[in-house]
Amino acid sequence: MRLILPFLPFIGVAYAQTEQLENFRLELTASAWHPRIQGTVTAQGLPVALHGDLNLDDSWVFFGKLVFKPGRRHRINVEGSPYDFTGLNALSRTITFNGRTYSFQETVASEANLAYFFAGYQFDVISRSRGHAGLEVGGAYLDATGTIKGLTTGASATRNQRIGLPLAGAEFRAFLLPHSRLLNVNGEAKGMAFDGYGNYFQGTVNAGVGFRRITVQAGYQYLNADIHENRSINPAGVAPVVQGPIFSIQLRDR
Repeated sequence: MRLILPFLPFIGVAYAQTEQLENFRLELTASAWHPRIQGTVTAQGLPVALHGDLNLDDSWVFFGKLVFKPGRRHRINVEGSPYDFTGLNALSRTITFNGRTYSFQETVASEANLAYFFAGYQFDVISRSRGHAGLEVGGAYLDATGTIKGLTTGASATRNQRIGLPLAGAEFRAFLLPHSRLLNVNGEAKGMAFDGYGNYFQGTVNAGVGFRRITVQAGYQYLNADIHENRSINPAGVAPVVQGPIFSIQLRDR
């Protein structure tokens, strides 16, 4: 007994490490995303480049995710982010409309705000001590507002668009070392095609370093949306491509 007692703390640690690494109820991920925004916005049939014409800046945005596990293979996923981009650019463009060509020069200030929220259910097809892989279905809600103002003329315009999107996808995480949360890789992809109204895709891949209830990870997130009206005359729509590095801290209840 005298020989065994000094080793009891180490035996306890070894026993704890043999537990399921996915054995938690709540997992919260808070991320700082530094995306670059490209793509176009179309109004009255005229496309405007979000980066080339409006010069929307690259800024840090918050991205959060909460996972609730009511059972070993079941997950409720909730995530969201408030996007906020501003731009200032001197435009010099030529536009052909109704057979005539128009040229104009103007300094344009612009602002784009987007509130994104997603909630869905995930079933883990694979659930092991060193990770999982699951399929998810849910819905996303987008609330977008765009404002453009000409500093010379003082003319301005604002448009707001709210839309709900059904999404489906897959998510996984794999711990690279046996009985340890030290190293993991994880990723997620979800999207949907909407027939004549466009499509939506969002994907993330991360590598994480963790210990007990805390994980720090770095990765890359990509979002490509093309949502437009299904008509040939004066169509309107948005087609942003938002991508960049993402850094996260992850907390679990156990």
